[in-house]
Amino acid sequence: MILYNPPHFPTLPGALICQPACLLSFPSSVEVEDSWLNGGSGIGNGSSSIKSALGEYFERRHFYMEVKSDTVGDINFSLRAEEADQFLYAFSQTNDSNLTSAQLSSHLFNLTKVYRTSDFSSCYIPTACISLNYRGIESENVIYPLRDTCGCSFHWSFEKAAFGAIKESLERQFLTKFWMTKKCSGLISDNDTKAALDGSRAKALYDALSKSGELAVIDISDPGYPGVCLLTVYGQENKKRHVQYCAGMSYAGTLSDSLEKSIYELWQTYRFVDLFKAIESDEDEVEDPYLSYFLSCNTYETFKEVTSIEVGQGATQKSILDFSLTGLLLKLEEQGVDGYLYVNTVTINDSLYYFCKFVSPDLFLHMNNSKNINISNKYSESFIGQILTDRKNTMVPFP
Repeated sequence: MILYNPPHFPTLPGALICQPACLLSFPSSVEVEDSWLNGGSGIGNGSSSIKSALGEYFERRHFYMEVKSDTVGDINFSLRAEEADQFLYAFSQTNDSNLTSAQLSSHLFNLTKVYRTSDFSSCYIPTACISLNYRGIESENVIYPLRDTCGCSFHWSFEKAAFGAIKESLERQFLTKFWMTKKCSGLISDNDTKAALDGSRAKALYDALSKSGELAVIDISDPGYPGVCLLTVYGQENKKRHVQYCAGMSYAGTLSDSLEKSIYELWQTYRFVDLFKAIESDEDEVEDPYLSYFLSCNTYETFKEVTSIEVGQGATQKSILDFSLTGLLLKLEEQGVDGYLYVNTVTINDSLYYFCKFVSPDLFLHMNNSKNINISNKYSESFIGQILTDRKNTMVPFP
């Protein structure tokens, strides 16, 4: 079923495509799109798939098309000296031209208003750290050339949007750490997985994927942080099958919630790759660099490489903080991580919705670990000596 937006209300997408599952035990799929090639997709039961798809659509549309610069100034325009130094250190690693500290300090950046997560006071940081569009901020392309959706969120509540942005950013930190070191907390056994999925509609999907190929659930949680972060990967040795490798990830409060969401995300990407191959689409026409690279990793060898793990994350005691906005903010403060929240709003049908993006030069600024990234930062201090050269030079195979 396809629902169109014939009056072309500017705040709404152009079309919403509902795809009920062929089996009642499987989740439904929804896709949302517009004429500017912005899109979002959602997997889930009932209205949750529609909400997920709409949320992803509005998030992508805003950060690709609607983020604007508020002013122009050097990095010290409103940042404290230590804050400016943290950005300069990150940019000294991300820039394309070996720019000196003096050159970076004197550069006039396009700046956007944000809020410090330490006390929610306002300041300005480079727009390039927020916007996914290069238009109007081309002068920062050399300094910060790679950008992605890491740390972006959209929700009807500011607290939920801010929590979602920080949670999504940390999820990507854990993934990057795992990929570059191979170290994790271990695999979740098949019995534990099935027990955790008891009563969830994701269990039927898990069972079907397990029968179709191989599934591995990897616990990539950082022991020092609250919650559970799982990476679920699918492998298929038969080269005649469309999908030979796929992945899904989730950072949630419990094992059950994280499992369900990671399996749904895996299914979302599985369906995309399967359809892409079935209609013989051309990979060279895929413009998104992350998606293009992920499609090139569609091999059983990738599955074997990702599941080549080393168990053990050190003796760090598991955090007792709540898995909440307050809990994550307290953990960031405890680790001395300075972060910034970009916040914007939109009114849809007389209701206010919030866009958030979490940015911190003390963390990895994006997910492409292979180039133009601040490998050295506060978060990586404890494991930078464990980073493997071959993994550092190869981008993590994740969409």
